[in-house]
Amino acid sequence: MSAFDVQAELALRRKPARTQVPSEMVRTRRSAGAAFTLACDASGLEDKEIYSALDLDPGTFSRIKSGKNTLAADMIRPFCEVVGNTVYPEWIAYTVGCGLVVLQTESERRALEAEARAAEAEKKLAWALELMGRGRESP
Repeated sequence: MSAFDVQAELALRRKPARTQVPSEMVRTRRSAGAAFTLACDASGLEDKEIYSALDLDPGTFSRIKSGKNTLAADMIRPFCEVVGNTVYPEWIAYTVGCGLVVLQTESERRALEAEARAAEAEKKLAWALELMGRGRESP
């Protein structure tokens, strides 16, 4: 057996296609499996890329797509991050007569993080300038 026979597969992670799926298309799905499959298809990623990123085995992933299993509630957020859409939770909300509302867009989240970093940098600069000012006053 050569070294190439036992070589592990390199795990690469592509970014999903960030496409908007129309609500009408989401609402026409008849099962959780169909909504899950739509979310996967809209991502433009291969199934293996999705289930590997979520640490799901291929059998479980296949059963979720077929509707025999459902995605655990604590896996919905990571799933949405991997596939780059919210099709699956939108469908779940629709089935109980509700809708989803985005609380904070990605750009708003990034802007808040940048503001926090800028405020921290300003504090550090003020502290450094204060120390330098004190150092000059000392004989």
